[in-house]
Amino acid sequence: MNTTRRDILTAGAGALTTGALAGCTDALNLDSSPGSGVEASFYLLYDFADQIVGDETNAESIVPFGQHGHGWQPSGQVQKGIYQSAAFVYMGEGFQPWADDIVNNLRADDAGVTVVPARHGIELLGTNASHEEEHGNESGDDGHDHGHGTGDPHFWLDPMRAKQAVDNIRDGLIKAVPDAEDAFSENATAYKSEIDDLHESYQSRLSGGDQSHVLVAGHNAFQYTGARYGFTVHALSGISPDDTPSNQAISEAQETIAEHDIEYVLTPAMESDRAAEQLVENTDASEYLTISALSGMKEEWIEQDWGYIDVMRNVNLNTFEKALGAA
Repeated sequence: MNTTRRDILTAGAGALTTGALAGCTDALNLDSSPGSGVEASFYLLYDFADQIVGDETNAESIVPFGQHGHGWQPSGQVQKGIYQSAAFVYMGEGFQPWADDIVNNLRADDAGVTVVPARHGIELLGTNASHEEEHGNESGDDGHDHGHGTGDPHFWLDPMRAKQAVDNIRDGLIKAVPDAEDAFSENATAYKSEIDDLHESYQSRLSGGDQSHVLVAGHNAFQYTGARYGFTVHALSGISPDDTPSNQAISEAQETIAEHDIEYVLTPAMESDRAAEQLVENTDASEYLTISALSGMKEEWIEQDWGYIDVMRNVNLNTFEKALGAA
């Protein structure tokens, strides 16, 4: 990796010009030469791909830093870059509708770009698994999505599931660039070892706390972390960062703080902290702490060349440790 994450993302942001999505290779004025490099549909997947490819090829994030990519739309120039790549890494069907459109176009045009769904085969939790575990699942199912993509998409907040995504991306990139199989496999193994170290840090540092409930004043992205490390996550809104908490949700959050004697309110980094401020002002909670769903990156994290492991350790682990009384 000869460039920093900031170099990559700044370059990607500069390439975003206006234009509608094209539907075929003719409209994009492409030749038939083999593509190169890896395009990823948002920062997290770029980071995973970048760790795997190393110096063998380039990886780029399509969505600029500071944006989570759910409501974002790519320009025609961005789609042209995808058509000229060797592989397009995306989460999977239904996560980013614009990415689904691009995948459909790539396949319809037989563009020769390897499509890599990072989420393939990963067991997803239900969209309200924390609530179901606490109050009982009345739907009759097991509260999980067995790899079909209709559950809570934020699986990467469980390091063990994140490792599965690394394997999926490794396999897809080997298919796209078979000559680099040895390097990709070696890099993926080394990166998964770092994720194992992260997992062990979570296990050791979050054990023995005097609190087993946390409240997130934002969207419900963190139940995977709670399920893996044994605590319950309450959230103001659903699984989309665009969801706005209702007055009833605010009232219920106040009751949750009182019922579980919650001292710290958690606020997602890419969302407004106004709800967290209100809860601290109107309850016995003492302060709010930043947490990240890693659907986007703050500019200062890019400046520090942080990736998935850095944010999971330096932001989320520190916050959970304090919120759970384990510090």
